[in-house]
Amino acid sequence: MRWSTSAQARAVRLVDRSVEAVAVLVMLALLATIVTGVATRMVNRPLVWTDELAQYLLVWLGFLGWMIGARRRSHIRITTFIDRLPRSGRIAVEIIAQLGVVILAAIMIWQSGSLIRRNIDVEAVTLPFPAAMLYILLPLAGIVIAAQAVSEMYRAITTADRIEDTSGATGL
Repeated sequence: MRWSTSAQARAVRLVDRSVEAVAVLVMLALLATIVTGVATRMVNRPLVWTDELAQYLLVWLGFLGWMIGARRRSHIRITTFIDRLPRSGRIAVEIIAQLGVVILAAIMIWQSGSLIRRNIDVEAVTLPFPAAMLYILLPLAGIVIAAQAVSEMYRAITTADRIEDTSGATGL
């Protein structure tokens, strides 16, 4: 079955919105955990699990933010030298950079499996679930990041003829 362009766009928007919704929920959970930890310390009845849960949530939020930033193309890029290259040079640099991202994501996916397996029977210090939960988002983040990098390579190749070759233009 071949997907239409509009069906693909709807599917991508659904995935994007889902990741953003999960990020909002994780951020709210992090906020609630920290407020709970501070409030219980103020009344001299600290809940020991709040620190560990906040650390887990912060790591998950970092990976979710990485996925969102990659999809929105909002990560910082310093293009001072790249902008001075001819169009073909800018395209080549973009492809090389995105290949590096794909390699990093592949390593992350590959290593996450062993991290999860090694920590599945290790109990978290204060929480009633395995320490592997810290690494559970790694494979998903790796897949999303790799897919986005492949999409960026495709975009660089397919839009190459529409990129103006003017000095200072970012083009890509």
